[in-house]
Amino acid sequence: MQTQDLETPADLRCIETALSRAQAELPALGPLLTAFGPLLAERARLRQAAPGWTGPKLVIDPERYSQGAFVLAQTEFGGGFEDMSAHLQKAAKTLLPVMARSFPAIAAELAALGAAIADGTLAPQALAAAGFGEGLASSDDMPVPGVSEQTLNFAASELVRPFVERQAQDLAALVEALPWRQAHCPVCGGAPNMSVLRRTAVDNEFIQANGGRRFLRCSCCATQWTYKRVSCPACGCEEPDELINLRDPARVHERADACQRCKAFVLCLNSVELAEVPDLDVAALTMLPLEIQAKKQGYAPLAEHPWSSL
Repeated sequence: MQTQDLETPADLRCIETALSRAQAELPALGPLLTAFGPLLAERARLRQAAPGWTGPKLVIDPERYSQGAFVLAQTEFGGGFEDMSAHLQKAAKTLLPVMARSFPAIAAELAALGAAIADGTLAPQALAAAGFGEGLASSDDMPVPGVSEQTLNFAASELVRPFVERQAQDLAALVEALPWRQAHCPVCGGAPNMSVLRRTAVDNEFIQANGGRRFLRCSCCATQWTYKRVSCPACGCEEPDELINLRDPARVHERADACQRCKAFVLCLNSVELAEVPDLDVAALTMLPLEIQAKKQGYAPLAEHPWSSL
């Protein structure tokens, strides 16, 4: 397997450049880009400063791994990322105000959530649990009055994401030299919500003609890994007649790869002919029209993007 490092916001300029270009090319998406741009940038700063994997060194069983047991499935403590709840209160101080400016419709809820986090009404452990999608038993269980479950889950998932992605960078390095042929993430087992074709000089089963190597990108931890180019990640279909590409003729590098057999799709950026690969979160934002088109035609995403629920 070959994994691809996260597009380290190591270069925030990468995000800013991609946003600027997208704003100029797609004015109709201006409100969406304006809303999510500052959030992506602040999330990148948090990820850059976040601790990586600090627990015991993991020993990967190559045989189990080759059979589909992702890295966190081989840990001794339940198969999850390390607890990052101790860092969430500090992260909330910077991220929630950015989110409130970006999403004024829920600004009051985010302010109430921030206050509850600051004074301890909402325990960091409960916030982390919400960030990992551990739902509440009922609406009566909402820990912060006036904050909807949707807003809590959205904000919590954005708070834990930088820490998850930073840990994933360290964990992906443990298995970079090992073969991985699965459609789920080799680090956390998450489903992909995007793919990208990259220029490569290596010739193997993952490449067809001169089209580059296909990477899937995890919706949970942003790890990227190689996968067969002509294959549906949802059902494994490899029949060309069953696999279609939805495109906008005006944006030839973007498409939605859809499967007529299982009705699943995943967004794809073909970066082979691009001078530089844009930030992939921004690239996914620009493909929202394709995402909507695919859903209207009856296809379902393997995994949603953060903005899909909004």
